[in-house]
This record gives sequence, C-alpha cells and structure tokens, in this order.
Amino acid sequence: MSDCAENVAPKRTWKTTWLRQRTALLWPFPRSLDARPVLWTLVVLVVIGVATGLWQHLSQPTWMTVRVNGVPVETYTRARTVGAWLAEQGIVLHPQDVLYPPPDTPLEPNMDIALRLARRVVLVADGERRVVYTHAKTVEDLLREAGITLGPEDALRLNGQPAQLDTPLPRLEQADRRARGVLQVQRAVPITVDDDGVVMTVYTREETLGTALLAEGIRLFEGDQVRPELSTRVAPHLRVTIRRSKPATFRFDGQVVRTRTRARTVGEALAELGVEVRPLDRVEPSLDAPVTDNVEVRVVRVDHEIVVETEEIPFERQLVPDPNLELDTFEVRVPGEPGIRKREILVVYEDGKETQRTVQREWVEKEPVDRMVAYGTKVVVRTLQTPDGPVEYWRHFRMLATSYTAATSGKSRDHPLYGITRTGVPAGYGVVAVDPRVVRLWSRVYVPDYGIACACDTGGAIRGMRIDLGYDEDNLKLWYRWVDVYVLTPVPPSDQIRYIVPGMPIP
Repeated sequence: MSDCAENVAPKRTWKTTWLRQRTALLWPFPRSLDARPVLWTLVVLVVIGVATGLWQHLSQPTWMTVRVNGVPVETYTRARTVGAWLAEQGIVLHPQDVLYPPPDTPLEPNMDIALRLARRVVLVADGERRVVYTHAKTVEDLLREAGITLGPEDALRLNGQPAQLDTPLPRLEQADRRARGVLQVQRAVPITVDDDGVVMTVYTREETLGTALLAEGIRLFEGDQVRPELSTRVAPHLRVTIRRSKPATFRFDGQVVRTRTRARTVGEALAELGVEVRPLDRVEPSLDAPVTDNVEVRVVRVDHEIVVETEEIPFERQLVPDPNLELDTFEVRVPGEPGIRKREILVVYEDGKETQRTVQREWVEKEPVDRMVAYGTKVVVRTLQTPDGPVEYWRHFRMLATSYTAATSGKSRDHPLYGITRTGVPAGYGVVAVDPRVVRLWSRVYVPDYGIACACDTGGAIRGMRIDLGYDEDNLKLWYRWVDVYVLTPVPPSDQIRYIVPGMPIP
C-alpha cells in the first residue's frame, strides 16, 4: 500500500511550493480545497470590467458639422474617423467627389467636414448611354466636360423636359445621390422629302418617319402614298416620297361619296371605288378627264327599252242622202270599225327617270272601216193643231228658248241701230232670233206658248239649236227651257234646204 501511494501522489516541485506559500495569506479556506477554478473566475471578471470601461470610453458620441455640397448638417456619431462616418452614412465616394479632411482623419468634437459630391447624370448622346459624375452646374458645362458639341438643329431634354444650354442641372443637397438627371442629346437628322414634286430638306429629331413628318407640319391625308412606311426609323439622308391624293366627290346609284384619290383620270378613280361603268352610262366629266382638286364626278345610269304602243285609228263618218228617208231622220248602213296603228318606241331612262322617247318605226296593222249613215231628204208637210187654229209645218226642231227685248239686245238707246234686227225689222213681239244655218231668215215658225213668229234676227249667243223670243219692252217674259219649234210652210226649194244643220244629233 505504501508503495502504491508513493507512486500515485503528485510530485511537488519548488514552483508549486512557492505558489502555495504566496497564496496562503489570500486563501482563508483549508488547503485541501482546489483554488484554480476560483482564480480563473476572478481573472474573467477583471477582463470584463476593463472591457466595459474601455467600451464606455470609446462609445461616447462626437458632435460634428458636415457640409454636404455647401449645406451644413450637424450630427452626432460614434465613428472614430471620417471614413468610418461615411461608411456609417452609406456614402460611397467616387473619384470625382471632393472630401476634406481625408477619410483616415480621426474625428474630433466640433469638427467641420466638407463633402462635395459629384452629380450623377445619365448622358444619352449619339447612340451611347453613359453615367457620369460631375460638378458641372449647367447643361452647357456638362456637355463641355463630355466633349459633346451641338448642331444648330439639335435639341436637349433633361429628365424628359425640353432644356437649353443654360438650364441648371438638378441640385444635390443630400448625400444619398437621389437627385439625379437624364440628359438626352437629340441630334437633328437631315431627310429629303419629295412632296408631290416639291423637294425639300427637313431636319428632324424624331425617331420614326411618321412622327418626323407630323413634327414638321407635313399633313397627310387618307389616300396619300408615303414611301417608305411611316414606321420606318429615321436615318441620315433618308429619302421620302409623298404622292398626294386629291379630294373628290362621286355621285352614283343614289349615293354621294366624298373621298380622296391618287388616280390620274376619272375612269381610274371610279375603278378604285369599284364603280362599274356600263356602255350606255354617261360620266360627267368623261372617263379620260384628269382628276383635279375637288372634282365632282357624276355617273348617270342610262337604260333603255323598246316599247310597242298601239293606237286606235278612228273611222270617219260618211253621210249619204236618201230620198226615201224623211227629212231629219238617219239610218246607219255601215256601223264602221276603227283601225289599229302601232309604233315601236325607244324609251331612254337616266337614273331611273324617263328622259327621252324616240319612234323607231310606225305601221298600220289594220285599216279603219268608215261609218256609213244615210240621211233623209224627203220633205213631208204635216198639220199641227194650235190654240189659234191649225198650222202646216214641214220641219220640226227641239231648241233651247230664251227671250229678249230691244233694251236687252246690247245697244244703248242713242245707238242708231237700237231696236233694229238683223233683217231691219224692229225688235219686238213676233220677231225671233235664230242661227241662219238652222232656220233660214224670214222663215215663219211656231213656238208653243208663244205663237207664230218671223225668224228675222240673229244673236251672238244664238248658235245651233237656240232660239231667242222677242218681246216688247213693256211685256217681257223670261224664257229658259227646251221647246218644240215648228218651221211653217211654204217649203223652200230643195237647193235652199240645209238637210244637216249644226247641233243635230247624228248617229
């Protein structure tokens, strides 16, 4: 046992002995207790205390003034150097930025720092887009720095708005560079425009041909032809050809079409519209007429048809004397039949309305047959019983009777022929006016309810089967009715008898 114990017991050296002797005064506990863990704990606590004091010393904020682009900003910071403060603010310096003092300078209380940041500008020019940082104040200064020159027709746009050389660049008042700008240099490109024979050179800054023509005030109309297409991108010395259409009005088939056309002639313009012109149609102006500005074209639709018209040819009446027929009687021997005449007519219509008729030919398809009427020439004397006794008459008419006196005959009393009849007999009772073609003058007639009278007068209104009964001025009786008039004997010679008189009804 003693041998084993000797082998296991730790060896004591002079160092451990010395340490025990020195710590005996500080360790009030029995020596049998191990002191190493306690010592390490004390060491850690001392280190933490020292670090805490050092951190409290170092973390005291520093008051300082920073001038960013001339604008003073007062701030507290725990950074120890100028560069650390920049990193703390998230500011990344560019070669064009100006900083004083340098980044490795330690910060001190109430220290002034001057920071002049370069403006960030996106410069778009000549097909190149680049980002530049500059201290230029105006557009002109920036272009001079970038070595860009402007032509007389070039334009500038800053942040999408038109700009001039003296336009100031956006100000930078904060360190985050959020104030930025986009400067575009719009080069004017020369293009040649042939506008219907008028050639001109146009300088444009637009990207496409359509917008370039619009910007130059070159107005295009429907129907104008532009080569190349309006969507073509503008390139230097681009040649543009414009063939102008002309305003025109077309009237056809009841329609009015107002449009524009590039056709050279009226016929070509109608073909563009799809209007068919038939051989008989009339076009005003003609198909080969040139199209001029505001021309009015009318297409008249012409149609025609052949019409056959039938016309009745009236038959004529022939009167044949018959001595076996009594006077004033008629007998139809041949009734008569109308003929037929036909015409072939060309009828012309313009826009549906008839405008012309032309007889192409005419012929008689059937000849008329005349009507044959026999009239009597046999005179028969008869006796008529009247209130005044029997009278003999050889002819009888149905006539419209009126009455008159010398005062109603149309002449004034101071007229030399006042009251004188056609035959010179004074007007009055017993004298009647007749149409001499019906009743011969000086004939004696009998009128019922009037009596026997002499046909010795005529009158302007007494024509045909009319008789005007004469009265004295103091006993006028008004007549207006149909009466029987009897022509009394003697019978005149046959050559003085008018067998057919005006107004006689003939079948």
